[in-house]
Amino acid sequence: MLETKVKVLISVLLALALVIFGAGCASDSGKENGTAAEEGAEAGIEAGTAGEGTGGEVETEIETGNVGDAEFNALMQKANSNYVNALVSTSKKDYNASSDALSGLVEDLTAVSEGYTENPPAVYAADEKWPETVDGALAIAVDSREKLLENDIEASHTALEPMRDLFLELHRRNGIDLVGDRMTDFHTLMEIAIEDADKNNTAAVVALIPELEAKWESVSNAEPPESADENYEASLQTVKLKLTELGNAATLNDTEETIKVAEELRQAFAQVFAKYGVVIE
Repeated sequence: MLETKVKVLISVLLALALVIFGAGCASDSGKENGTAAEEGAEAGIEAGTAGEGTGGEVETEIETGNVGDAEFNALMQKANSNYVNALVSTSKKDYNASSDALSGLVEDLTAVSEGYTENPPAVYAADEKWPETVDGALAIAVDSREKLLENDIEASHTALEPMRDLFLELHRRNGIDLVGDRMTDFHTLMEIAIEDADKNNTAAVVALIPELEAKWESVSNAEPPESADENYEASLQTVKLKLTELGNAATLNDTEETIKVAEELRQAFAQVFAKYGVVIE
């Protein structure tokens, strides 16, 4: 009887041990499955991160394009600064300043030609005349510098003038409207009026005043350039005032006063253009 009880007890203990052992195995198996699932999830996250990395590469390419355009814009701004300085310094017959500005302009436009003629920025990518415009701008700068080297600073100044019209046409073709372009449009007519004044043709000057005023109003209504400061509006008003004075002098047929005010108009415009005129962009 005792032996039977012992056998039964041993059987129960063995059975209990098997149950505990089986539960432990099941638990370990669950942990292993959980670990595998976690590793799979982590792999998925890493894969997702890799995907984001690919997306990041796309963004980097886009950013690179933006950087490329930013570099182009910076180069054009530098060229514009040198162009304006060259116009002003040749007008003032400052040989040294003219030489520095023209050398910088040629260097800048050469960089544009070499870097962007065949690979234009997005804004000019569809413009078939873009290479022609770049070549023309560089040719103008080189020609002006050569005339300066020949000690003909007046011819050097005159040679620079077509640059404004060249970029004006470029911007118009591509739907770009800059205050500098509106200034260029005004400048063309202003020079005609000044020439008429110098010839004592006051009637011709009077006839041009309404159109000159309309063109300057267009300048005043344009979006101000980034260089606009607290003096911007006052500078525009000075030109407008000189236009009024020019019209009054010409109407009175006061030839001497007309010539005097015409030159004052030129100087007032030159100051505005030198500080706020953006032509090359």
